[in-house]
Amino acid sequence: MAEPDCSRPARPLRSRSLAGSLLALLLIAPAAHAQPDAAPADKLVALRLDWLTHLAREDAATTELKALAALRSPAASVGNVQDPAAILAALGPALDADYKQVQAALGRAEEKARSRKADALKDWTEAYRQRVAFRESVGKLEAAHGFDFETGATTALRPDPVDALVLVAACFVAVVAVRVRRTEQRLDIRKARRAAGVALLLLAVVLPGCGGPAASDARPWAAREEAELTAARDAAASKGASAETAAEQKWQATSAAWVALVAAPRGDADKLVRTGESDLRAGLRSVAVDAQLGERLVRDAAEQRAKLAEEAAKLDQLTGRAKLWSRAGTGLRVLAAGVLFGLATAPLWSARRSHARRIALAAKTCPRCFRLDTLKVEASARKARADDEDDGDVRCTRCGLRIRRSYLTVPRLCFPTVGVRSSGKTHMLVTAYDRVRKRTAPTVATVQPAPTGSDADRRFEQLTDEVLHRRGVAGATDLVLPDPILLHVRDADPLGGSAAIVNLFDYSGELINPDVDVNMLKATAVRMDGFMLFLDPTQLYGDAANVTIDQQLAMLDSFLAHMRKERGVPVGEPIPVPVAVCVPKFDLLISDNPIGGQSVQYIHQMLEHLNPPPREVTLAVLRERSELVEQMLPLMFPGLDVRRVIEGYFGTQLLFFPLSSVSLVEHELGVKDLSKRNIAPFGVSEPVVWLLHMHGYSVFG
Repeated sequence: MAEPDCSRPARPLRSRSLAGSLLALLLIAPAAHAQPDAAPADKLVALRLDWLTHLAREDAATTELKALAALRSPAASVGNVQDPAAILAALGPALDADYKQVQAALGRAEEKARSRKADALKDWTEAYRQRVAFRESVGKLEAAHGFDFETGATTALRPDPVDALVLVAACFVAVVAVRVRRTEQRLDIRKARRAAGVALLLLAVVLPGCGGPAASDARPWAAREEAELTAARDAAASKGASAETAAEQKWQATSAAWVALVAAPRGDADKLVRTGESDLRAGLRSVAVDAQLGERLVRDAAEQRAKLAEEAAKLDQLTGRAKLWSRAGTGLRVLAAGVLFGLATAPLWSARRSHARRIALAAKTCPRCFRLDTLKVEASARKARADDEDDGDVRCTRCGLRIRRSYLTVPRLCFPTVGVRSSGKTHMLVTAYDRVRKRTAPTVATVQPAPTGSDADRRFEQLTDEVLHRRGVAGATDLVLPDPILLHVRDADPLGGSAAIVNLFDYSGELINPDVDVNMLKATAVRMDGFMLFLDPTQLYGDAANVTIDQQLAMLDSFLAHMRKERGVPVGEPIPVPVAVCVPKFDLLISDNPIGGQSVQYIHQMLEHLNPPPREVTLAVLRERSELVEQMLPLMFPGLDVRRVIEGYFGTQLLFFPLSSVSLVEHELGVKDLSKRNIAPFGVSEPVVWLLHMHGYSVFG
């Protein structure tokens, strides 16, 4: 038999030496699986080599089947010859020598095939290990940059712990900012009665990490490769075993036909052929399997390197894209963090800025005529300004109001009294101012006069002396814009007292007269922060110098229409200012109002149950007084729904206040001669205190 050509890879047949190698690998592989710290690369190399070997066995068996099928069937046997002994005697030694020669050549071919296989195996192992290491590094880059190598999808923006920390920190800062804002702007919050909310959680939808890659196998590449190779190896092993079984059966039949050619009754040529062919087949199978495996290893190494180059290019592209997205994501994170920080601190910042704007505007606005930039430092104060910025006075160049410069930096509230002439407004303010001066105002806040040294202060001193000591009656207020009575307030907020300058305006009863609707007085009044609206129960029928209730309402309608226009409030909507509806002259109800003697029981109830010491007056007490007055309204103002009329203008921001600037001593009720009365005013300061409460100041215990 001719020596096989090992320069060309033969179709694989299995050798005993390779079988030993594979047996060793198969013995090593389970051991490797048993080791928990075995390198994934070693497992994959052994598994892929096992798969390639099974493919080589299948190819070798298939090639052998084709070769055996091409052989001719022997025509006749030597045993059919008449005397085969001579033929067999000459054929036996020749066959033996030929088999030995072929076996020697086959041994050399087997060595060459094994050497080529070893070289190919070394090169293939290096190539495959490089790809395994590359794919392991790809897995790390996937985790670092957020892309899917298999699908090529890039997770543009993916959440990470930093995003969660930013969101948590922003929420924390927002809560702190809102709490600080509640301290900074607690007046507005209490005034509005609305709870502050934080909408930063909605920003979670714009945080990095909302998107994701297309669905793919989430297992690492090594695990997927191992699973695929295991399945492929098992399939190849099954096919290889089937092909080898078929080749073995075919070879047995063919070998039996060859042996039959030299079979004879005497002679052992058939044994020689059977043994020689078996040995040759085993050797050829070993050479073929080694050669085929070497060829497969060479091809697979080339494929692995090609895949490695392709995947490296793909990785460069994905990494570059991921880096761009990473930079964009970093920029978005920085932007989102900035936005979150801005939104978190915005409540405090806006509160401080709004507060500063209000103070700055108030500092430039005259509290009397409400003109801007008319307050000028007086010449006598300019020298003092060099030593102390808060000393000295400023004077309005238009209306002549003089006020201390230090008052311009404190929040300002203006509460005018509005009502018909002779309704007791001036008398009420005089007695209320006296209570403040004597620290008997019904509040836990600190309220004290803030004198300006102006003529208004001196005039009120004179009025106080006239009303409280000489038992006089305050005359009608002159039809000029009066200087405000200034009160300095610091509330009792446990978070820190809030200060304010309260301007109390004593407007003339003529203010709501249509004859003066072009006067600056109306424009001034309608821009105030709240009103003390006087409904005089002693002026209902127009007797003597009094007006009727219809005239009170008509003039009030005209004034409030102008107020609605100045404030830009649409018709039908309430005017957004609190209104203290004052019902004065409660001590004269018994004589000058239809309720007459029925008022005594109500007055008695107020004095007995709703007249605590000044610092113990609460909002609940004022509300109970208001409810009691509401019970009296149908009797005091017959045929008029006072509550509905007032609510039509101001909504529910109102409270009724029973007032008496003289006293509610029962045996003095109805007495108009003040010289015969004790001066013990009732309820004169409560409207001012309630208006402060409605603006958010903590004034009740």
